[in-house]
Amino acid sequence: MNKLLKRRIGAWIVGLAALVSYSVAVAQSTDRMLKVDAGQLHVVQDGSGPFTVVFEAGFASDMSVWRKVLPEAAKQARMLAYSRAGTGQSPARAVPLGLEQSAAEFEQMLAAAGAKPPFILVGHSYGAFLIRHFAARHPDQVAGLVFVDPADEGLETALKRVDPARVRQDQLALAASMPPKWQGDLEVVQKILDAGQLPPLPALPDVPAMLLTSVRARAQSDFFQETPVAVRIKRERHQAFFSQFSSGAHIVTPNSGHHIQLMEPQLVNAAIAQTLASASQLSERRARQAARQTLLQVLEKEVVPLAGNDRIPAQGRVLAAIRAGNFSEAELNGIGFDVLTKGKQPDLAGLLFKYNTEAFGQSDNAADSYGEALLAARRPQEARQQFQRALDLGKANGASERALATYRDNLAKAQAQEKQP
Repeated sequence: MNKLLKRRIGAWIVGLAALVSYSVAVAQSTDRMLKVDAGQLHVVQDGSGPFTVVFEAGFASDMSVWRKVLPEAAKQARMLAYSRAGTGQSPARAVPLGLEQSAAEFEQMLAAAGAKPPFILVGHSYGAFLIRHFAARHPDQVAGLVFVDPADEGLETALKRVDPARVRQDQLALAASMPPKWQGDLEVVQKILDAGQLPPLPALPDVPAMLLTSVRARAQSDFFQETPVAVRIKRERHQAFFSQFSSGAHIVTPNSGHHIQLMEPQLVNAAIAQTLASASQLSERRARQAARQTLLQVLEKEVVPLAGNDRIPAQGRVLAAIRAGNFSEAELNGIGFDVLTKGKQPDLAGLLFKYNTEAFGQSDNAADSYGEALLAARRPQEARQQFQRALDLGKANGASERALATYRDNLAKAQAQEKQP
């Protein structure tokens, strides 16, 4: 084996051993060992908030690989980091765990820790396989994904098309320099890379995602995966993988090697912050959509009672649904116009608009909308009163001349309807 390559891999192993021996000092009160089916796992938890950020380390690494990221992450959300079996303080199992066995322990650990979804999953290298496994199996629990220079099951297959001999050289060099305790785990990983694919899984959820890729290359490197051609292929494959997500960003950095979280932890924390922000916005949109749908269902159910002898109780149920939805003026206005123009239900729309005028008493727009529903219901006198109110409020509120002109036109329509027999 080339002496330079030996030194490089040896340095990598020494650095890896230092990572594994590091003790993570984050929220010691939540530092504990948790029971899973086949043994125990070391878990650290901290922080608060509606989301839980869960960290999954790479091959042969324990939770300490995240030591520069965890303190900031705990300020942003609930945070959970752990060490897989055989790393850090987590005891090894009788035999190395395959991907699916490690994924099962990951799920058991979350349950034992009482970790609550929605989850933002952060995975480095081999850890990306594990968070993909969980996200594909439990899409409803995952609100976001952060991939930190993730492993790519098809990368070696792609690189073999360029130089199969050098790919094999990398494999042999790594295996020769790997400490005995990780030889079995390396074989597990290598089987995935040789197959060029993960076990069959459902599609990943289309959630906010961030992908960080190291593009630092060494033209004369003895390690093929560090060369410009290999780095270019990795970057292209990472971008292709990322393209399945409709929200997020693919960030490349030439300033870090494989362990971006140690060399540029600010990039990882920024990616987590962005994913949390996007997930929060998406969650709010979904909540508003659900509230809207619930109200529309109530309205549909109450159409007949509102026109009959049960009008008063039906109005009460509609108003209760409106209050429960905690709608903004604009939201309720939009629902009301859907009911008015698409549903052709002016009386029902009037009930929504009337509530809006009461909840937002200084809104000229709310008064105008209520007037339109009353006009459609052929109640011109009441409509005229609302249009006049809209005009007065509009002047006081500094409404645009265009809006004031609309209120005047509507007022004229109401006056004209009043004169009709």
